[in-house]
Amino acid sequence: MRLTTRRFRGFTLVEMMVTIAIAAILGIMVVPNLLDMVDSGKTSVLVNRFPQDVAWARNQAVTTQQPVVITLGPAACTWSTSVGGTVSAEHSMTATQLNANYPNVTCSVTGGNSQTLTFDSQGFINAAPTITVTAKQGQTWTLQVLASGTVILNANTAS
Repeated sequence: MRLTTRRFRGFTLVEMMVTIAIAAILGIMVVPNLLDMVDSGKTSVLVNRFPQDVAWARNQAVTTQQPVVITLGPAACTWSTSVGGTVSAEHSMTATQLNANYPNVTCSVTGGNSQTLTFDSQGFINAAPTITVTAKQGQTWTLQVLASGTVILNANTAS
């Protein structure tokens, strides 16, 4: 007659606790970096949205042969785009949208935060500001708006 021994398969409580502790320590180290990456990604979206709205405004001015106005500020990182006096909400950034979607972003504009860019029928503007966008973790982007209505993102400042 043979005695059969049963082996219990599974994990002990101590093994489970050690595994959970290691996972928690790794999570604590990863989460702050993950949050910074998310903020950086959101800031990048904002940085790319402004040139798209400027290009749209320039295109509207040329195709409709009427002035298109982009008003920067008064709060930095906000703008309002209007065609023939009608504001285009789709191509504007309000302070409410900024605070809801990009809470850790700050901007500064050369010549003060409130400026008006008026596109004429040929797509040229009257002012050429430089906008500096800074993320919470210190990343900065510099956007130069040229008289031709083109926005240049300085590659050497994006980090």
